[in-house]
Amino acid sequence: MADDSIALFGVDNDDLNGECFIVGAEGEVEEKVDKNVVVFPPGCPAAGPANIGVAVTFDSAQTAEFLIANVARSIAANRTPAEAAKIAYVRYLAVRAGLISPDFSPAAHNVRYNHAEWVSDADMTALRATVLGNATVEAAIRATITPDYKKLARRAFTDVVCCVAYIFRVRGHHYRDDILDRYVSLWARCLKRDADLPASWELLATDALHAIMPDVLDDAWREAAAEARCAGALIKRIDSAPAGVAGVLALKRGLSDVMMLFPGVAEKVPAAYRYFVDISGTVESSRWGGSINCRFYGVPRIRVDEGRIGALASVVMGIYDQLATDSKLRESPALKRLAETAPATGGAIGMAARRTVNHPQMNLLLASDSVTTAGAAPPTV
Repeated sequence: MADDSIALFGVDNDDLNGECFIVGAEGEVEEKVDKNVVVFPPGCPAAGPANIGVAVTFDSAQTAEFLIANVARSIAANRTPAEAAKIAYVRYLAVRAGLISPDFSPAAHNVRYNHAEWVSDADMTALRATVLGNATVEAAIRATITPDYKKLARRAFTDVVCCVAYIFRVRGHHYRDDILDRYVSLWARCLKRDADLPASWELLATDALHAIMPDVLDDAWREAAAEARCAGALIKRIDSAPAGVAGVLALKRGLSDVMMLFPGVAEKVPAAYRYFVDISGTVESSRWGGSINCRFYGVPRIRVDEGRIGALASVVMGIYDQLATDSKLRESPALKRLAETAPATGGAIGMAARRTVNHPQMNLLLASDSVTTAGAAPPTV
């Protein structure tokens, strides 16, 4: 009778032990997705908790077994044999670099799941059967995983990992369709071509590399940057604002620029400026505290009261609207959002700034700091 009752409701392990949590409120939804799972055959080399990021040694037989298992798993997740072969090879490079392992503890890395798993001998037999002896799959592997392809993948690997780390930092997700343009633009800034990619960005950021735990991913990027092993564009972006506080740090850059010309402008909104100085210092003191994904790094979220700095952002945007319409900072969505809370303040001060810089005496002062003139001083902003 008990078995019949259990069968009636389909009771499984998730019912007994599954967690209840709100998904998608902020940052990346954390769930176990089959296409992102990296499988390890019995006896496969794997990094341990004490040697994360340290190279793991494979022999040829172990490499082949790992690739076969992961090609089969990716085919089961509805990837084509050619896609599966690329995914498996990039996974292998990440495992060989000590970035993915079934022996990493989820709790130690602030995640609920490890997307790396050991498989049993019986499972491995079934995975082999998907690949070995299947003429279509074997032909796709031979056509895809050529010596030239493997050389290309190894050459691009570190930069690819760092690109994924950067996008996860600044956009809060590994991949979404609306992020693709950002990947393409970043890759070009790394002086790379599309032809230099070992797979599409969707496959790389999800299927191939999603199993790198977020803190391990960030550490890999920072280490590569510190050792100058990644593109200069990725080194320069190492301290980019994380998703969640991009507006605060964009405002800091913009305010610094504006105050070069108008040193007293922040005094027009003193309360906002005092709060901004305090909160921007707090945000900059924590690499991940301001991030919408801070939970993956074991730090509490730094909450920013955006309403309190909106007037200051509006001042910066108002001046940019009048004096620097081509500025890329002016196009910052995060800075725009902050400024929209006090549009009149920014508009009025922006127009005053234009009157100031158009004043004849200001023009003379900007032309030469040795010029002295008589008459009224330029208006102050």
